[in-house]
Amino acid sequence: MDEAVGLPPKSGMFRLSPELKAKGDKAEADFRAWLNRSGVAFMYVEQSPLTVPEGMRGRIKRPDYLVGIPRTGTLAFDVKAKTLYDGRLIFDVAELEKQQRFARMFNLTTLLACLDLEQDGHLWWVELTELLARKPEWRGKRQVIIMEVSKAYTVNTSELSFLGAVLQYSFRALDA
Repeated sequence: MDEAVGLPPKSGMFRLSPELKAKGDKAEADFRAWLNRSGVAFMYVEQSPLTVPEGMRGRIKRPDYLVGIPRTGTLAFDVKAKTLYDGRLIFDVAELEKQQRFARMFNLTTLLACLDLEQDGHLWWVELTELLARKPEWRGKRQVIIMEVSKAYTVNTSELSFLGAVLQYSFRALDA
């Protein structure tokens, strides 16, 4: 047991490969740079185990960013580096369920901001509740949710400010 944080020794913890970690770090840095260019208020949510009550460790997944929308409220964004598979995005059900627990506890609308690894400045936004409304499938030993990229909201960060993207996303919801 790691006495400092009450977790099993690091050898027993899940670790991302250096390549996947680098992709995730790039996605978060690109998203943060866009938020900074847009001039919106945001907070990066520190991800260490110490920032979660002991009883919730392993049961919730925090978003990466909380973004203030003037006179409206807060949106939560979990930033992902994603590869398309036959025009589809794939999400791990267990992780989504942990994100849902967090969203419910804090009454936050949570979106996954999926960075297109093939095209700089290109994101897809997918609302967590929309994903969880889909029927999961088994891929190997994991349950996943598959979403056609055509159903995601496409954002080009070089053409739109963050607030512009939020407004267009909101108008899209009115048409649904």
